[in-house]
Amino acid sequence: MMVTFVSQYEKKTLNRARRVLDSFVNRIGDNAWQTVITQERLNAVKKLLRKTASKNTAVSCHWIRSRARSELVWVVGNRDKFNR
Repeated sequence: MMVTFVSQYEKKTLNRARRVLDSFVNRIGDNAWQTVITQERLNAVKKLLRKTASKNTAVSCHWIRSRARSELVWVVGNRDKFNR
């Protein structure tokens, strides 16, 4: 499945979460990553992000279904950093 990760960080959580995402996913922007990934690896990324998360962490994972459609899979950290 093709997924995109979007992050909204503050303070020191930036380096910790970037380290986790960079080890699994290709960076396409300052706060965005995109790759083709299996469900098992996606679960591993989520687990590592949860382990390093703090109150300033916010990472969302979107499943790209087609050019015009994406679906929110999960959010790790502060959900209020993102729109509905």
